[in-house]
Amino acid sequence: SYFYKKLKEPLMKNRIQDIFDKSMAIESFTHTSSERNIENFLNQYIGSLPYFQEHSDYFGTYQIPDDIYRRNVNWALVKRHRADTVILFHHHDTVDIEDFGNLKEIAFDNAALKKALASASLGQDVLEDIGSNEWQFGRGSCDMKAALALQLGVVAEYASKAEGKVNLLYLSVGDEESYSQGMRAAVGLLANLKNKFHLNYILAIDSEPFESPSAQEKVLHVGTVGKMMPVVVTQGILSHMKEPLKGINAVSLLAKVVEKIDLNPLLSDSIYGEQAPLPSWSYMRDLKENYDVSTVLRAAGYFSVLYLDKSPKELMATIQHLCQEAVDKFYERYQALQVIYKEDKKVTKPRVLTYEELIQLCQKKDGFDEFMHKVNQFAYKAFQAGSSYQEITIATVQKVLDFYDKKEAFVVLAIAPPYYPSMNCRHLKNSVVDIEKLIAFYRDYLVEQGASSLKVEEFFMGICDISYCALEKSVKEYQKIIESMAVPECLYSIDFEKIQDINVPGINLGPWGKDLHQLTERVYEKDMLETIPQFLLYLLEHIDCIKK
Repeated sequence: SYFYKKLKEPLMKNRIQDIFDKSMAIESFTHTSSERNIENFLNQYIGSLPYFQEHSDYFGTYQIPDDIYRRNVNWALVKRHRADTVILFHHHDTVDIEDFGNLKEIAFDNAALKKALASASLGQDVLEDIGSNEWQFGRGSCDMKAALALQLGVVAEYASKAEGKVNLLYLSVGDEESYSQGMRAAVGLLANLKNKFHLNYILAIDSEPFESPSAQEKVLHVGTVGKMMPVVVTQGILSHMKEPLKGINAVSLLAKVVEKIDLNPLLSDSIYGEQAPLPSWSYMRDLKENYDVSTVLRAAGYFSVLYLDKSPKELMATIQHLCQEAVDKFYERYQALQVIYKEDKKVTKPRVLTYEELIQLCQKKDGFDEFMHKVNQFAYKAFQAGSSYQEITIATVQKVLDFYDKKEAFVVLAIAPPYYPSMNCRHLKNSVVDIEKLIAFYRDYLVEQGASSLKVEEFFMGICDISYCALEKSVKEYQKIIESMAVPECLYSIDFEKIQDINVPGINLGPWGKDLHQLTERVYEKDMLETIPQFLLYLLEHIDCIKK
């Protein structure tokens, strides 16, 4: 058996390299129709494997509902005589190659790129890695065609064995670098396959690259950070610029909210000794179409909140509270200035509303349903024409404020997609996998292989599709987020009920990578071809060792 294993290792290694080379040559830019190129490659490749030629109903593609690019999720199932199933999954889209400049032609060509980069004035670290011949370069090399190659290599190897202790389900999804449309759709696929083949999902493994100081240190993530993007639209009360205290300037109002929330520690939580980043604004501007001498009627901004443990409901309540505090401060100062400058016009205090509350107020007005139908049609066309979810959110809130038609000042708080729930395996009480046993199992394996050390990180901070593997809190908690979104369901939805039904612990176990999304992106060859795939295979063969 040992001799047979040693004989097979070079075969798997060569297969992985072959898959990597072929998939690297295929352009699959995120949120474009070019992602379908890699889907076709995967479908053909899986279909060419002897196991799947015998079991043609054990692999296929699953169409992403309502997708403007008609993309699919690729899947393949190696079925054994049991229910327990391990999922291997990764994304197959990459960011674009704009940063490659005059090297765009060779952006996917490891050898040519190394040659070109060797003569460029780059850092010592990059030049050493080129000289070492231990790294493979190119757009998508570590993020994440390496995962595609090593996971598919494991599938091919596992499928060639006569028997096994667990089913293996492989998923390859698109759009991860944009809105995770692939993984959100895959939730529906997972539910279908679970029922059709009577599967019990016990562990999901993503293979995003990790950062490390050396080849000796591997990293395992047992959770992933959550992300939400609140959007704030302020409405003021118009006045002439020469009489600013007769109205309220939407920019001044927004500026107070931005100042209150930006880098506010109340929105950065911590658990297991890890701390979420402070919130940071990505966008802030007035919404005037043209210049005139009036103060600004409307302004908008949005920011990111990355979180580890708080519920979305808690976060929304905190943000709403901070908005209210900002409005209180703004109005206090405003009233004081009115007294100083003897302005006697009474201006009511701005109101803070969530988008959901604004909609409830509008529902009382005639023609609301017809109005919303038109707004949603506009949103769909705008998205097809290339508008972002943030732009659509801002435009929709403005239209709803127009419909509400009150000449008052408001701060409206909405959420823009995409939304990523946080997840940590330790919080999933009903799991059959013991996370501590899994950690010890990987650590022991690495030591046996030549004394690599293992660093365990509680959360993958780069934002990834593990978010859609399981829910830590009740569905109701997450539904609150969707109700605060100003984007129609046909453009963005998350099936929280199905995620809760699947509820599989998700970990990230991938290769060492450097300079993701940069010109010098690269993956550590030995991790891709040997260490990671060999461990995944070993784990499948000894799956009982990590059960409770």
